[in-house]
Amino acid sequence: MTSIVVGAGVMGLAAAWHLARAGEAVTLLERGPIPNPSAASWDSHRLIRALYPGRPGYTRMALDAYAAWDEVWAAAGVRHYENCGSIAFSRAEGDWADGCRAPLDALGAAYELLPPDELARRFPFLIPDGIRWGLFMPEGGVLFADRIVATLVDLCRAAGVTLRPDAPVRAVDAEAGTVTLASGTLASGETLQADSVVVTAGAWVGGLFPDLAGRLTPYRQLVVYLDPPAEVAAAWAAAPGIIDCGFPDDHWAIPPVGGTRLKIGVGAWKRRADPEADPAVAAGEAEAFRERYRPVLRSLDEYRILEARPCRYIFTADSRFVLERRGRAWLVSPCSGHGFKFGALIGRAVADGVLGRRAADELTSWAAGHLPAEGDRA
Repeated sequence: MTSIVVGAGVMGLAAAWHLARAGEAVTLLERGPIPNPSAASWDSHRLIRALYPGRPGYTRMALDAYAAWDEVWAAAGVRHYENCGSIAFSRAEGDWADGCRAPLDALGAAYELLPPDELARRFPFLIPDGIRWGLFMPEGGVLFADRIVATLVDLCRAAGVTLRPDAPVRAVDAEAGTVTLASGTLASGETLQADSVVVTAGAWVGGLFPDLAGRLTPYRQLVVYLDPPAEVAAAWAAAPGIIDCGFPDDHWAIPPVGGTRLKIGVGAWKRRADPEADPAVAAGEAEAFRERYRPVLRSLDEYRILEARPCRYIFTADSRFVLERRGRAWLVSPCSGHGFKFGALIGRAVADGVLGRRAADELTSWAAGHLPAEGDRA
């Protein structure tokens, strides 16, 4: 049996690897180099956490994701993960962090609530005013994204996957199982056919499936890397991943572990954008971005900006993932920028769908964050 995978991000690579391990003849197409430094999956690190308020399905998926990554580490002989834990801060009853407790309780996941005095001791870089408690999970932390992507490329190559960089796809015929490459490239408009086609094209998926334009929206976001003040550098290096600080801006931060740099994000800092457009950082944008952390970090002006990096993500209105079958094609989209942590898990799941091990409708429901039947763990 033959498969074509469109898009060499984390999910495309994971799917290609699992398919090849099962004996499929797999061709992996990527619009740029493989790995592609401009792809959404490429960055120094990403958070992995099981904190999802009101979303027990995604909480459970996150818990399952650790085992899926363990499978990758075992095959690669290397572990690109720092288990430093994760934390979210509550400022009011019923807020984001408070909403995470019920799904965790229902699944029996371990966590603790750290009181304000403990937070002030452990995180001297934070402004603690108004924080009721911090929800700390010892399991979770930081995935080293660029290292993971490079390792998955090596695993795919070793499993016999045919890697085709600089092969942008112009069209997918889901019923025929064909993929047509763009003209004017090294591929010169070539058409390929396979028994199955897996599309993990990220922000470019709307160009391949125009009917999804109103459902899957590409956005441009920003992340900023900082050099913290010397007096709190050690505290940052020992910090967990910070998921939410309890403000409407949706702050999050990844500590400088494993040779990486401190990275901050603001969920509200996004705009709709054509993925083909230049997402360059505007003059003063990084400084304005850092300013959004004024209510969060002490001595904010002492944090030196090292780099600002634009990212392209695909979003749905409800922030749910898409995994659905169309003819011979499987459309996979980790929406809203929080998909990397699920890369190994969803890649394995879509491979199971292609191989007939799991039903398409069950996978569609599961990827949308609906709890599977008891005992049916991915």
